[in-house]
Formats: sequence, C-alpha cells, structure tokens
Amino acid sequence: MIKVAIVDDNEVFLQEMKREVESSGEFTEGMACDTYADGMEFLQTDNGAYQLVILDMQMEGIGGYGIAEKLRERDKFAVIAFVSGVVLPKPEHFRVQPYRYLIKGSDTDRMRRDIEELLQETKRRSLNETVEVVRDGEARRVFIRNIIYIEKARRGSLLTMEDNGAGGGTVLQSNERLEGWYLQLCTYGFEYAHTSYLVNLRAVTKIVKNELTMSNGDRLGISRTCSGKFHQRFSMFFYKKYKRGDCK
Repeated sequence: MIKVAIVDDNEVFLQEMKREVESSGEFTEGMACDTYADGMEFLQTDNGAYQLVILDMQMEGIGGYGIAEKLRERDKFAVIAFVSGVVLPKPEHFRVQPYRYLIKGSDTDRMRRDIEELLQETKRRSLNETVEVVRDGEARRVFIRNIIYIEKARRGSLLTMEDNGAGGGTVLQSNERLEGWYLQLCTYGFEYAHTSYLVNLRAVTKIVKNELTMSNGDRLGISRTCSGKFHQRFSMFFYKKYKRGDCK
C-alpha cells in the first residue's frame, strides 16, 4: 500500500490538501492519505509508514525542514515535498532531497499538476519495494517490478517472474489467493485482465484486440468481463507516465 502524509498546522489548508490528493487521478484504490497538525506527532507515528510526505515549512515547534532531516535519518527513499507561502528554497534544504516545492495560494490547476506528479514519482520509487511470497511455511521476498503476472491456482496462486529478477524466470507458488494479491498490488499497476489472473501493466509489451503480449513472450487473453476496466486502467496508466511506443 502507498500511504501519503500531509503535515501542516493550518487545519483549513490541511483538509484542502487532503481533498486535492484524494481527488487526483493518480490516487487509486488501495492508497491512503493521513493528516497531522503537529510535526512531532507525525515523527512519533511515522516509522517508515509513508512513501509520500508533504510538509509545511513553517509550523509551531518543529518546522518542515527539521521534520525532513529526522525523516531522512530513517528513510532515504520517501518522496518529500515542501509547501509554503513565504519561505523560499535554501541550499541546505536540498540536503534532505525534496522532490518538489508547493506554493500556498497557487492556482488550482498548478497545484493539481504538482500533486499528480508527486504521486507518479511515489509510484515509480515504489517499484523497488518487495512483497513476501509464502508457500507452506516457507517465505521469500521478491521485487514487485519483477512480477509479470499472477494466476489463480488450485491452492492459492502462481507468480510468473522476469528472467533477470528474483525467482530467475521461474513460476513461484503462493498460498495467497488472487484477491489478496490484488489488494496488495492494485496501486502498483496490477489489474485483472481475466478473473483468473492479474497482470503487471508495466510488463505488457503489446495489445492486439483482446490479446496481451507480456515481456516474457507469454500471450494472455482479456476477458469480456474485465475488458472495460482493464483497457481504461491501461490507457490511463500509460498515457500519464509510462506509455510505450509498441503498445496499441
């Protein structure tokens, strides 16, 4: 799951930002957005739980930069955005590697574009995340990006992996049901092409009518039941950030 935290001591702005994040086209099923009006409360709660953190630069007590310093001590990969109406970027701010500066009072369209890009970058970084594949008491971790597709099996499911990824191109057995995998992976670009299997949209190299070609050469059909939602999700996913020239 991808989780977003907004930290700002202005309650009105806090709720406005939450609405903007949750209404973005990049905020998809399975994501969560939490708000904090106090920086220390956020630091005591976080513990690496958030992949995107939007910080007000000026707050009572600890400000956005101070929070970001402490956050970076335990999380080098979270996407950080600073938001302010008056504070300009300073050289020391870049030590915590902020991805974007948001300006309070900027026009709505600009703010929405910034939020969309923040969510896109958060999803991109999340590709380095792993999931645990459990089979009969044995567990192994695999990179999400290396899963090509997951199909329903008699006892759980089967994961088809990339040749150069964890799993060495093999098919891994899992006790997890397909529905459970969808809840874990829908925010990472996985969608039902058929009620019997989920596909990683990044691993689709070609679509001809209702047939997919995956990155390992496997061909999968798109069922009539899943076709509408799948094509909508695929078009949105690739149009916004990841479109490939050989996809039709």
